Parts: sequence; structure tokens; C-alpha cells
Amino acid sequence: MFLVKENRTYDHLFGMFPGGDGATSGELCDGTTIELGRATDGQHGASHSFTSGITAIHGGRMNCFDRIQQGEGGATYVQYAEDQIPNYWAYARNYTLGDRFFSSTYGPTFVEHFWLVAASSNRYIENQRPVDGQAGDDGVIGGYCDDPTERIYSFPRLNAADTATVYDLEERAHVRELTRDWVTERWPCHDIKTVPDLLEHAGISWKYYLSDTPYFDVMGTIPHIRYGPMWSNVVDTSTFIPDVQSGNMPQVTWLMPPTPESDHPGYGALCDGENWTVRTVNAIMNSPEWKHTAIFLTWDDFGGFYDHVAPPHVDIYGYGPRVPLVVISPYAKRGSVFHGTSDFTSVLRFIEELHGLPTLTERDAAANDLIGAFDFRQAPSEPLTLHERDCSTVT
Repeated sequence: MFLVKENRTYDHLFGMFPGGDGATSGELCDGTTIELGRATDGQHGASHSFTSGITAIHGGRMNCFDRIQQGEGGATYVQYAEDQIPNYWAYARNYTLGDRFFSSTYGPTFVEHFWLVAASSNRYIENQRPVDGQAGDDGVIGGYCDDPTERIYSFPRLNAADTATVYDLEERAHVRELTRDWVTERWPCHDIKTVPDLLEHAGISWKYYLSDTPYFDVMGTIPHIRYGPMWSNVVDTSTFIPDVQSGNMPQVTWLMPPTPESDHPGYGALCDGENWTVRTVNAIMNSPEWKHTAIFLTWDDFGGFYDHVAPPHVDIYGYGPRVPLVVISPYAKRGSVFHGTSDFTSVLRFIEELHGLPTLTERDAAANDLIGAFDFRQAPSEPLTLHERDCSTVT
């Protein structure tokens, strides 16, 4: 199961985790080093757009998170201690934590979610926003294929020379020239082959559990899915736990949280998001499905928060800043930190190899398959049923 929360970096959530490659201080764009402050439960973040990711990474120097636009109450150089997110740390302590797992692109959510299913962003580089006419004639975002008036920022199709130019602009963090000369707009309704297509062809059951966040709805931008029989597998997130309890959990699952419990800074308290995760994982652990389930818990982009590890610059789309990965399974290595360089397409590679499927793009073909996070010779781990916290006392 691919369980995807929102907008947190590794250093932000696990920078103090023992045995992991974390940091408790960070560098500003002027070279000053500061200590990472203590984040609050309702912590706001900062801009996490495609260009903000390029700015923050600053050609691999990882020192310009202070140059991206700060949201209301935002602070980029902050992190949580174990006592603030004890259940996330409990999963990491008892199963496997990945400390070299990167977002697949510089950001933001909508673009990252393409990599979760297609090992590509379909050339998109931004969320759809209610500005510059992108929201469509009705002023609402998220109609996608159902609203031909919508537009979204994208790269055009680039030849090898143009791709090299864009790559160099990213290396030098020249975002103004990049956006001025190389970014276009197009209707977010274009076909692309996905892992669900491969699963469907192979007769393997799958569902994409979609919540109320329009930026998760990449399936609504893919015509053959939106208007074909596969659309019946795109279902509401609220049906996931009933599916587990009734014995109808698919073989492969993408699960997106409701907005208030997504962990997105400013959309809800992190405590509430952690409780939703616990409730979801408990449902699996307390079912017969646990004995043959692998849960890949991650966060979809960096949210503007600091991280000190430079991502490999594999192509013009990323990687983006590092995000946490927690592998929860009876066969996940117990109390282990997985140091293999990987990204969202690594989960796709795991699915492809597990089910004997072909790869989709150069990205998933080259991806670490995360098998190193497992030990299939160990005695299966017992379920770790956790208790939800009282969020009324959390600050």
C-alpha cells in the first residue's frame, strides 16, 4: 500500500532520529548557520512550488530555504522531536525508516502525485491555481478533463539541447529565466501510461483511494482513465477501512488522506493527521491482510521545510528535497534505517517487480526497488497497534 501524506521533509520530522542522517541545524542563503527551532503542532510552512524547490536546493548547496516565500506564520528551519510525533517515531523505531528517500520532483503536490502512478509528471510542473485564468471559467480548480477552460504550467516538449539548457538553469537556480523562457500553459487533460494500466492488463486488483484534495486527483487528468472502465477503481478514501474490514482490500492500493488529516501545514493539526494514520494502519494490522502487506508511508513534497541532504539531479524534473519513508510490514527490517537512494518511483519499481510487470519510464527502470528494506527470512513482526493521542492537549 502506498500511503501518501503531505509536505514534510526528513529533517523536519526525523532529523533527531538515532542512526539516521539527520540535522539539527541548517544553513541560510548568506552562509549563516542556525539551529532548527521546535515546530508547533499547527506549524505553517512555506512555498513548495517547483521553482521554490530549485531555489531552496540552490545547486545542491541546500542553503536557500530562507529565500522562498513564507506563508502566514511560516517557518522553514524547524523540526519535531519524538515527544511531538510519538506514533510516527514508533513506526520508524519498530520497522524501517528510509533516510535517503527523495521526492521525485522539486514540487508541488499535483506534480509529485503523477510520479506516484506514472513515473513521470506528464510534463506538468505546478499545481493548478486560481490565478492567471488557470482555474477555468468557473473559477474552480480540479475539473481537469471535465473543464476544457482550465490551464496549468508545464514544460513544452524539449529536444536534447533545450533539455540541457533547462538542466543548467536549475543547477544555477536561475528560476526567473527558467519560468520566463521555458514554461508554458496547457489544459490538464493528456493521456499517459500508468502502473494501474499495467495492473489492469495483468488482472491484478487495485484501487486509488482519492480524498477531497483536488491536487491528488491526477487520475482526473488522464482521459482513458477518467472516461473509461478504470475510473470505477478511483474511489473515496472513506471506503478504505470498510474495504479492509470486509476482506476487500485490493492487491495494490494508493491511499490519500482527507485534507484536514493530510499533515499539510496550515490545513490541520499534525496530531490529527498522525491519528488518522494510526487509525488506518491499525485497521490493516487488526485484519488478516497484515500478514502479507507492505505499507510505504511517505510525504509528497518538502512543504518549504529545511533538509540538509542534496538530492541527486537526475533530470530536469528532480529529484526534489528529501522526504521521510517508513516501511511498515511483517517483513520490514526491525528497527532499521535504510540508506539506499530512492524516490517515489522506487515504490512503483517494487510493485512492478512483485507482480512481474514491465517498467514505464527511465525513472522507474533505474529506481532502487526498496527490497533492501525487507528481510524475508526473519520471523514476521507482530502488529504494532498504537493508540490515538488526545490532540486537545497538544501545542
